[in-house]
Amino acid sequence: MCLAQGEDLDRARAEFAAQDKVLNATYQDLKKSLPERAFARVQEDQRKWIDHRDYMSAWDSKRLQKNPENDPEYWMSAAQMTASRIAFLKAWKGIGAPPPRGKPGRWDGVYLDGYGGILRIAKRAGKLHFSLEVARGPNFHNGVCGGQAEVNGAMAWFSTRYSPDEAPMWLTFLNNRGWDGRIEVIGENTGFFHGLSAYFEGHYLRVRKLNAKDLAELLKAVPGDGTVEE
Repeated sequence: MCLAQGEDLDRARAEFAAQDKVLNATYQDLKKSLPERAFARVQEDQRKWIDHRDYMSAWDSKRLQKNPENDPEYWMSAAQMTASRIAFLKAWKGIGAPPPRGKPGRWDGVYLDGYGGILRIAKRAGKLHFSLEVARGPNFHNGVCGGQAEVNGAMAWFSTRYSPDEAPMWLTFLNNRGWDGRIEVIGENTGFFHGLSAYFEGHYLRVRKLNAKDLAELLKAVPGDGTVEE
């Protein structure tokens, strides 16, 4: 049994080391290829994400009073999160040289914030059709919100009231506010729509185009031409 556990630990550590090597190579590639201002954002976020990965991966080990360094589950979790991060970092190459601040970049697409948030957007007929789903922290507290936001250039906003006795919730979408092509989401009074430890706020990076299923869900019961913007 001890031998098998040792082999599992060795395999898990090796898998993490392999993924970590690719992650570092991807990061260095971005350093060479991205505009300096955009890479500064990558650098800032990457430091935060490494702390996040280590915290998330060690959660169960510490809860079970195990030493994470000797727990195969810790290393496998870290390896899986690193693999996902590699794909996320590669999406930064898609921003190229973003437009000047205050000028909207693309709206349509699927966006991730790298911490369990996914944002889908389709801009049609002056409206921003969106869905926003989050799963935050080791307990995966969830949140879901969607609707049609009003758009004005590089900004969009959405409001709804979930009870006549409560103040309305607000979501604001700021496109390219940081000159890096990302969409910043700011929320106010959003607690009804997510778990205690969840939140919608963050900086969301476009990772891919909308597919037909994404578009159908966003535009359901809403007339439109059905086209997908690049």
